[in-house]
Amino acid sequence: MRFEDCLCFQLACLSRSLSRTYRDRIAPHGLTQAQFFMLIALYEEDGAPPSRLSQKTRLDRPTVTGLLDRLERDGWVERRSDPADRRSLRVFLTAKAWRHQESLCAVYEEVNGLFMEKFSPEEWQAFRAFLDRLRDDH
Repeated sequence: MRFEDCLCFQLACLSRSLSRTYRDRIAPHGLTQAQFFMLIALYEEDGAPPSRLSQKTRLDRPTVTGLLDRLERDGWVERRSDPADRRSLRVFLTAKAWRHQESLCAVYEEVNGLFMEKFSPEEWQAFRAFLDRLRDDH
């Protein structure tokens, strides 16, 4: 097998390209890529519990806790007790996060669009299925 045919190498190259593109656009907001995606997840589900955010972002709970700690420290999110179960927490976006929603979501749409435009809807469905199969096996 040729080196260029190594799946891990190709995926790592793609990941670096995606990361660079996002990093350049989110740098003015002082966010890491992981923090950025956590905010995007929260724009979809503001008030979600950390366990749901862990599922949604496919990050383990300690990683999510660390991300939320930094986002809270920097004024992007706040954790509040769940009124239905005071032992549980929910994560809410702050006014700061809502002020930046339009620009952050524009970055998300722009960068995702740069890559998605390379696929037809059928190709995207197939690629997504391949990614799910690879992820689910390990």
